[in-house]
Amino acid sequence: MVRRPANEYFLENEAEKKFLELTNGVKLRVLLLQAENPSDDSMNIVFYSGFISYIFLWRESIKVLRKNHHIFFIESREKEFSSPSEEKIFTIETLGEDFILAFNALKLDSKRCVIAGSSISSVGVLASMSKHDFRPFLSVHSSPQIKYKENKKRKITATYLPHWFIIAQKPLVYLFYKFRFRRDKESGRSRIHTLSRLLQRYYLNWMKRLESFLPDYEMKRESVNGIKSPVIIVGAQDDPEHDTESIKKMINFIPGSKYRPVPNKDDTHNEVFGNIILEEMRNLNKSKKQNE
Repeated sequence: MVRRPANEYFLENEAEKKFLELTNGVKLRVLLLQAENPSDDSMNIVFYSGFISYIFLWRESIKVLRKNHHIFFIESREKEFSSPSEEKIFTIETLGEDFILAFNALKLDSKRCVIAGSSISSVGVLASMSKHDFRPFLSVHSSPQIKYKENKKRKITATYLPHWFIIAQKPLVYLFYKFRFRRDKESGRSRIHTLSRLLQRYYLNWMKRLESFLPDYEMKRESVNGIKSPVIIVGAQDDPEHDTESIKKMINFIPGSKYRPVPNKDDTHNEVFGNIILEEMRNLNKSKKQNE
């Protein structure tokens, strides 16, 4: 059993936990955090995080959003307490379908919901929003890319190197992330936390089961042109983990979408992302009242 330092698992320890048995055979865990100061204006903010990122990575955004809004954090199928179906382990399309099924299982009113996603999970969600005519009040997505390329080096490494060798390299990996995220040290520490948890839990077997670590993917305009609710795309100015130009181009594919940069940051896993969500919610509410 993995030991859980209180300072790194406080959100999970505080959350009400719910398990969803989806109709496609996948089981997903959902963490529920009630608003600290709820009101009639409180919304349900549904987080669907990117590949291998846990709620700890989003703690600063959660802290900002939770003051007045309810949080539903859906853990995708490769997470520690969720589980995939036997047929397919992971594709961008299945991540999107999982989200729609999970949202329906939660029985939430989409008009009272804000969707907050990230990376490849967001790409899947955006395609599913178009396919299923899913219309939340607002959706805000961190670092979704139009294109993804399979990382064959990582796949080969995960397949053929023994798990103990990777674990032995943890100090080197720590230094690598410390340098890579030198402008945003908190994000580097968060990623080390996630990596450590995965190594302890799966010993890299999770990589072997995947169709690929990051599949080859290129978004087609027709896969997202049916989106009919407001979409905000958030990207960091200098993100070593994502292609900034590919993120910016997303708004050319999605009707009525808007790009919001996070200045002077290595990534979007910080309170700025939460503040952008709150600001866009206020702007949208103001606009709707003016049109009434």
